[in-house]
Amino acid sequence: MSDLLQIHKALADETRLRLLRLLSRSPLNVNEVIDILRMGQSRISRHLRILAEAGLVTRRREGTWIYYERSPDPQDKLVADVLHLGSDHERALPHFEADMQRMEAAIERRRQQTRSFFDSRRDGDELRHQSLDGAHYRQVALSLLPEHCDTILDLGTGSGLLLPALLARADKVIAVDASATMLELARASAGADGDRCEFRLGDLEHLPVRDGEADAVMACMVLHHVSTPSVALAEAWRALGDGGNLAIVDLARHEDESLRELADLWLGFQPAEMRRWLKMSGFEVQHADTVAPGIATNNDTDIQLITFTGRKPWQPAQSKSPRRERKRTASRATAAARSARTTTK
Repeated sequence: MSDLLQIHKALADETRLRLLRLLSRSPLNVNEVIDILRMGQSRISRHLRILAEAGLVTRRREGTWIYYERSPDPQDKLVADVLHLGSDHERALPHFEADMQRMEAAIERRRQQTRSFFDSRRDGDELRHQSLDGAHYRQVALSLLPEHCDTILDLGTGSGLLLPALLARADKVIAVDASATMLELARASAGADGDRCEFRLGDLEHLPVRDGEADAVMACMVLHHVSTPSVALAEAWRALGDGGNLAIVDLARHEDESLRELADLWLGFQPAEMRRWLKMSGFEVQHADTVAPGIATNNDTDIQLITFTGRKPWQPAQSKSPRRERKRTASRATAAARSARTTTK
């Protein structure tokens, strides 16, 4: 049981309230927080420790980096109520606009670093890591999709190696990537059926896709490149029509820092956090598994893959004619093309 007095003491400081506001939007490392709040490291570290001891924030190690975030799924009702109340009144705190602008700038620097990496590549072979078998994880990804779809949205299409197989299953494929260089490679990979593929430059956290435009969404080896994966999943939910399916293949949590050289922002994910993000976005989780990477090295440190499928539930008011209503919803929506960031497979 949480200590009511300890929680209120932790919140009785403007800086800690501002920290909680920031960390409710995205995980941040200490250097990013220092840059946003313009305060010294010792001061920031002390405030983070107080919030963590009160159960209001958690920390996660990503190799040599430590990221802090608001407690994502507090089991204690007191902590949950306090965090909810803070979110409802976050604009009442001082420096809201300045903090949000600096935070967005910090996150954009992550995106720009990743985007610069992929824009500098000229060959899909440069994107492969020796411990990962691309043909294997693409086959795993395909096994998670329905046999046929009207429209498949491929998130972070990268060099487009999955596109021919997606085009074989769909009438239309929408390939989204934040790197113009990757989209050019993807056009070449699409092959003879490329005329049924639309290539769109855009950020996975702000998809250039109408509401309900896709029947299925593929996220194959992309979320570990995304600044805020939970936001990308919420966007995938928006892009899907009711009853649509999401397929995810990504890295399980690991400690291989060498993947930073391939612009990995996150060293994989725990299945529990992926499931939490999916449920927060509104998905019904239908499948979850951990599978081998496809390359047998007899090494205990081999990076495993996690797989998930989720379904966007039908809305009750649309149950009589869901397909027709989904198309009406898509036609009413406006395209949301926005700032780009790099993702790939």
